[in-house]
Amino acid sequence: MPLSRASEDPDVALMLRVRGGDEDAFRELFRRHCPHVLRFVRRHVGEGAIADELVQDVFTQMYRARERYRPEARFTTWLYTIALNVCRNERRRPEHQLRVRSDRQEEGESGLDPILDPVDDAAPTAEEVVAGQELEGRLRAALQRLPEKQRSALLLSRVDGLAYRDVASVLGCSEGAVKALLFRATQTLKRDLQHLLGER
Repeated sequence: MPLSRASEDPDVALMLRVRGGDEDAFRELFRRHCPHVLRFVRRHVGEGAIADELVQDVFTQMYRARERYRPEARFTTWLYTIALNVCRNERRRPEHQLRVRSDRQEEGESGLDPILDPVDDAAPTAEEVVAGQELEGRLRAALQRLPEKQRSALLLSRVDGLAYRDVASVLGCSEGAVKALLFRATQTLKRDLQHLLGER
């Protein structure tokens, strides 16, 4: 993104203030983006305390790099590049799987987001809840089995809503490559979904 277009991004304006030492601007960026970064991190490394720690690491790295920040792209492109690198580093750690299992056991094993609305009069039965949680868990597992670039492209594009050009910047590839990654990822997940539904 040219500098003139990047400067139109309100997050870029905030980050430039952070670069100048404005801590209120940093808190505002954290407030705006923490939930999205947390969701992204959870889908890369799993639920639990480890995801919360990694999100803190993302924003710590963002703050430490503030003086080197240059508004050459959308702020979210820069932020998700940091988040992806943090997730990659975590997944390379030998103790990663052990930590994820431990966090899940402490939180009731599944660690899934609540799927029931407490005021929903048409709440599903207990059997439907269990079946839904099982399906969601297996779909998350299928997502984890995707190659890293496919998973990242899918999350950044379909979950976090980044444009293809921004996903390409985060992943360090072309827009055409992003489209190919998304096609392969969705085809794999479709096959897994058909397999899961065939068992029911």
